[in-house]
Amino acid sequence: MKDRIYKFAEFELITSQSELRTSNSSTRLQEKPLLLLTVLLDNPRRLVTRDELRERMWDSDTFVDYEQGINVAIKKVRDALGDSAQNPRFIETVAKKGYRFLVPADVSCPDRADSAFSVPDTVVINSIPEAKPGPSRSVRRRWLIAVAAAGVLAACGLWLFEVQAKSHHSLQIHSIAVLPLQNLSPDSGQEYVADGITEELLTNLAQSLPLRVISRTSVMRYKKTSEPIAQIARELGVEAIVEGSVARSGNRVTVTVQLIDATEDRHLWAQKYERDMGDLLGMEAELSQEIASQVGAALISRQPTQAAKSPPVDPQVYELCLLGRYFWNKRTPADLVRSIDYFQQAIHRDTSYAPAYAGLADSYAILPFYDSVVAEDSLSKARTAANRAIELDDALADAHAVLAFVELNDWATDRTIAEREFRRALQLNPNYATAHQWFAFYLTFEGRKNDAIAEMERARQLDPLSAIINADEGHMLYASLRNAEARLRLRQAIELAPDLGQPHETLALIDLAEGQGSDAESEARRGLALDLNNPRTIGEAGYVLAATGHTTDAREMLATLDGQVRHGSAYPIFASFIRIGLGQRSQALDILEGIAVSTKSAGLRGMAQWPTIFDQLNGEPRYQKLLAVASLPPVFPTHSR
Repeated sequence: MKDRIYKFAEFELITSQSELRTSNSSTRLQEKPLLLLTVLLDNPRRLVTRDELRERMWDSDTFVDYEQGINVAIKKVRDALGDSAQNPRFIETVAKKGYRFLVPADVSCPDRADSAFSVPDTVVINSIPEAKPGPSRSVRRRWLIAVAAAGVLAACGLWLFEVQAKSHHSLQIHSIAVLPLQNLSPDSGQEYVADGITEELLTNLAQSLPLRVISRTSVMRYKKTSEPIAQIARELGVEAIVEGSVARSGNRVTVTVQLIDATEDRHLWAQKYERDMGDLLGMEAELSQEIASQVGAALISRQPTQAAKSPPVDPQVYELCLLGRYFWNKRTPADLVRSIDYFQQAIHRDTSYAPAYAGLADSYAILPFYDSVVAEDSLSKARTAANRAIELDDALADAHAVLAFVELNDWATDRTIAEREFRRALQLNPNYATAHQWFAFYLTFEGRKNDAIAEMERARQLDPLSAIINADEGHMLYASLRNAEARLRLRQAIELAPDLGQPHETLALIDLAEGQGSDAESEARRGLALDLNNPRTIGEAGYVLAATGHTTDAREMLATLDGQVRHGSAYPIFASFIRIGLGQRSQALDILEGIAVSTKSAGLRGMAQWPTIFDQLNGEPRYQKLLAVASLPPVFPTHSR
C-alpha cells in the first residue's frame, strides 16, 4: 500500500502506520478495514461497488468469503469512526450495490527526500564516456566495478527474498486465542448463540491442539472491541487469532471465521459454514479440525473431538444448554439459579445428553460460593450430575474437573478421588484453566505449595485476564510468604475486576503481617463492602478488624458467620479466624477440633492457606496435638518468618 496521509473531518489516516487519529485518540486498523477505508477515501461521494472492494482487498487466487469479509471490514471501519449504518455521517450503504463516502478527503504523500533512506528516482552509478575504439583501462575498471556491484545487489536481494519466503513458510504458532464471535443476527437477543459457539470452538481447539489456547474469561474481555489484532495478541501473549461472526435466522445459523497471523496482522485462512441448530456440534468440530490443520497438520490431536462422532442434537436441547452456559458465566446468585433451570429443562427433553449434566454439575458446584445455600446439599447434587455426565461420556473434561472440585470440598471423602479426577480432566484438556486453578488448591491442601503455585501460574498463562485466577495466585503466594510477588498479582486482579472483594482481603492479611495496621483495616473494609455475604470474606475481614482493635465490628461479623454456619451455608473454619483475632483461642480450638472429628482431620488441611492466622496458635498444646493427629506440620513455623 502506498504511503499516504488522508485528512477528513476531525480524522487523519496514516496508511504506513495503519493508524486513524484524532486530536485526542488513535486507533490501529487491521489490514482489510484499512484497505476498504482507503478505497472509499480515494473515491469520495462516488458509489464504490462491492465488486470493486473485492478486487482491491483480495488477490484473485485468495479463497475467502468475500461478502462476509466486506461486511466485517465495514463494521470495523464504522466502529473506528464512531459511525452508524442507520444514521451515517461518513459511510452510506447503497443497498445490494456498495458504499459511498460522504465527505471530501485531502490526500498527501510524505516527501521521500525527508527520509534518511530515500533513493533518487534516477540512479547514476558512473557516467559512461562516449564510445571510442579500444576503451581505456579506467573505463573497463569502472565497468567491472559496476557489474560486480550489480551482482552483489542481486545476490543480496535473492538472499533476502529466500529468507523472507522461508520465514513465512516456516511460521510456528505456539499459542492461539479465539475472540468472541460477533452476533450479526437481526435479533440482538441471540447473543447467547454467538457466545456458546465461541466457547465450544475454544474448547474443541483446547482439546485438539498441543499448544496454548487462551481461556474464555480472558477473550471475552474483547467482545465488541475495536482494538487492533496486534495489540490484542500482545496483551494475551499469542501468535494467532481466530475471529468471526454468527448470524441466526430461524433454525439456520451462519458462522464465518478467519485465522490471522497476529505477528504480521496477516490473514491466513477464512471459511463460512451454514447449518441447522441441531448440526452445530458437528460443524464446530469440523471447523476446529480445519483451524488445526491450518495451524499445522502435525499439531492435530491424535484423538478426534467427541463432537465429531456425535449424532445431531435436538436443537432445543442444544439451545437450552447454550442459555445455561450463558447465565452460568455471569456468576451471580440469580443467574446461577437460571442456569440450573435451563440445564434441567435440557435434561428433561433428552436424558442422555451428557453436556447438560456437566453444566448442571458446574452450576450446583459453585452456587454455595455465590449464595447462602446449604453447601452440602448443593455439592451432593453437583456430584450426582457430574457422575451421570461421566457415565454418558467419559471424555468430558469439565465433568471430571467439577467432580474433582466437589470431592475436594467434601472433606469426608477420600481425597485421592479428587487428584484422580483432576488428572483425568487435564489429560483430556491440558488447556482447561479452571482445572489447573482448582488442582492448585488440592496441591496446597496437600502441603505442596511450590507445585500449587506452578499449577496456578499455568492457569494464569491460559487465562491471563481472569481476575479470580490472579487473585488466587496472589493468595497462594501469600500462603508461601512471598508477599512482594503476591502484591503484584493481587493488584492485577483488582485492576481487572474493581468490584472483586477477595484480593483486598488477602492484601489486608499481608499488610497486617507486615505491621501496617491502618492499611490492613482499609483493605479489609474495602473487600467486605464489595463481597458482603461471602463467608470467607467475612472471616478474613473479621480477623483483621479484630486484630486492629475494631472488636465491636468483628463481634458483629462473627455473629453473622455463626448464623451461616448453623444454616449450613458457611464452613466453620472461617469463624475460627475471627475468634483468633479476638484472642478467643480456646473457642477457636474448639472449632478446629470439631472439624477434625467431622472430617477425620482432612478438613484441617485447608489451614495451609492462612499461615499468618493459624501461626497465632503455635504455642497452644491443643493445637500441637491437632497437628500431630492430622499428621500435619505447623502451618508456618514462627521462626521461619
